[in-house]
Amino acid sequence: MENRYDVIVVGAGASGLAAAVEAARAGAAVLVLEKNHVPGRKVLSTGSGKCNFTNLTITPDAYHPAAPAFLKKVFSVLSPAEVLSFFAGLGLLWVEGEKGRLFPRSLKAQDVVNALLHELDFLNVPIQTLTEALAVSADKDGFSVQTVKVQPKWEKKAAPGEKTVYRAARLILAAGGACYPQIGGGNAGYSLLSSLGHTVSPLSPSIVPLKIKGTYLKELDGVRLNAALKLRAGRKVIIETAGEILFTSYGVSGPAVLDLSRSALASLPEGPVIIEADFFPDLKPAELEKFLRDRAAAFEGRAFSHFASGLLNEKVIRAVAARAGIAWSSMVPPACGRELTAALKSFTLEVAGSLGFEDAMATAGGCALSEIDPASFASKKVKGLYVTGELLNLDGDSGGYNLHLAWTSGILAGRSAGKTSGKAAQDR
Repeated sequence: MENRYDVIVVGAGASGLAAAVEAARAGAAVLVLEKNHVPGRKVLSTGSGKCNFTNLTITPDAYHPAAPAFLKKVFSVLSPAEVLSFFAGLGLLWVEGEKGRLFPRSLKAQDVVNALLHELDFLNVPIQTLTEALAVSADKDGFSVQTVKVQPKWEKKAAPGEKTVYRAARLILAAGGACYPQIGGGNAGYSLLSSLGHTVSPLSPSIVPLKIKGTYLKELDGVRLNAALKLRAGRKVIIETAGEILFTSYGVSGPAVLDLSRSALASLPEGPVIIEADFFPDLKPAELEKFLRDRAAAFEGRAFSHFASGLLNEKVIRAVAARAGIAWSSMVPPACGRELTAALKSFTLEVAGSLGFEDAMATAGGCALSEIDPASFASKKVKGLYVTGELLNLDGDSGGYNLHLAWTSGILAGRSAGKTSGKAAQDR
């Protein structure tokens, strides 16, 4: 039958491309459907275009919500080292960055995508771009995928696209998450899952800049500095991180903030959520207070601005001084140590929300893991269906963890779907 394949992959993102490679290697006839005009669109934007494609320290505790049993099984079937072997087999070279992050040696995300596309070209796997899956249905013979040809955004007056139906024995849903709708993210994949009877939990942005209450932030816009952060809900410390924080006109961003953003948003419905920034994490409170008292004595009779010069970025120390009740134009208060120490060790920021999916790096929520086989990412509810990547209710920390899960789920799904379909094709 025309338009019939062994395996159809919906989505040419990270997990979809990996799945297509493995399914084709297993002997299946594979078709990839992608609504964007180019494959791997989100991958190309990761790591500021450098693509932090995995990490040397892949462990279950880097993923949320906690799913240790599920992930232990996943990583026992396909170890992190085997994912690196997969990319080595594609000819990709890489370099190590900070905190175990791995990047392509060229520091260009395009080379990661090209490695996958070149392999698919070699395996004669077609990728239908500008093709969106509108609906899917299952029967005893497999799946029907109804598609529509998407008109490019630059063709403002284009006519409605042509509709086509494709058939396959196996279906891999790798449609991606809701983040970055401006480059193709959305809810379509989750809707397809729901239509097939899967449970989809509510979605929320993850690894996302946070909005902060207060007007003083405009004065700090653009400032970057390192700090230790504590996230508090009431008196409870929910999570602690450390690293670079970026102040913006709307709030805060930077690696340290992104690491705690998921927990902050999850806690917000329960009440006020506070970020405490420690600008001198290397000194204990008593040590910092003594340092500041000694410095105040050395600058006795001079302007506070002289005393403060060099302590921190001037915009930040001005804000800290205001919190401590010290006027920038005043003389150095003889007993400023205690007040300044408190403000420097616990500069509080009240979370108001996030910038949303438009600026999020990952999606929290999705397909229930209880409905997925961790050894193959096959659906336990629909025979022949596989679910990968961001469609799963499993998101990782920043640092390459989400892409690693995408590669892993795609490889395992592709191997299983391709092996099963390939055998069926031989039997026919």
